[in-house]
Amino acid sequence: MMLTKEQIQLIRNYLIKGRIENHLFFQDMVDHIACQVEDEMNNGKSFKDSLNETLKQYPIDQLKEIELFTLKTLNMETSFSTRTALLTIFPFVMFGLTLATDMVSTISYSVYITMFLISITLMFITLGIGWIKEFPRWSFPAIGFCLLFCLFFSFIRIPSFSDDKLGIWAWTPLLTILLVSSLFNRSIQPIKSVIHKIKEEPSLIFLITYGFLPFVIFLLMDEIHAIGMLPSLFLSIGCFCLGLYLALRCKISKHRKNYLLLSYIFPLSITITSFLAYWS
Repeated sequence: MMLTKEQIQLIRNYLIKGRIENHLFFQDMVDHIACQVEDEMNNGKSFKDSLNETLKQYPIDQLKEIELFTLKTLNMETSFSTRTALLTIFPFVMFGLTLATDMVSTISYSVYITMFLISITLMFITLGIGWIKEFPRWSFPAIGFCLLFCLFFSFIRIPSFSDDKLGIWAWTPLLTILLVSSLFNRSIQPIKSVIHKIKEEPSLIFLITYGFLPFVIFLLMDEIHAIGMLPSLFLSIGCFCLGLYLALRCKISKHRKNYLLLSYIFPLSITITSFLAYWS
């Protein structure tokens, strides 16, 4: 016995109430529950009794956990453990501390360069691990950061290295880490995974561009060497890292987007205001 559109809509309303957000999982659950209800009705039960009996197997307060477990199994995880979230923001914390050392005149330039190289290396390692694991969502900000980093430095001259712009040489770190990562995952599946996830959730493009923000802060603060600017820098990087951490831990798509949006606007606003105040 086939269900009517109105009956199917009742199933959809139940899943919506259970905060199911992933489109593919949502549709699979609708089809799965509908088939179970139809089987019950074929045994002579009414639609109402069949629906109630079937939905008992999927308590509304457990639907979200079922969705998250399924997405994790399919490598489409949307929320992550505290450990994963902290490891993800650690390179960005290091990058923020690197910018702070550049503002303190008593700290030697060699210390700044060392911390800069360490933080950048951590960013590219995060990208490499993302490739190996077929780019889970936590690796998306590293994609944005590393791409912008290579693009920017391709137009930069380093006198001790070359009198010309770095050009293609600036892309060496990216090509190297992708080559090494390909030894562990010899396929184009990571690229397909990124495309598939973006199609499923277009807002992930924003998560990639989110990785631009620390580098934008770096560009604005690069020529500022004043210890008095440290509070605004720490506040900017702190807001950024906190927003990313909360977004990675959050189970609700709407809240994730709000965390990212606010922690994008606040750090950028703080940095631009501080930049203008300093140079004025």
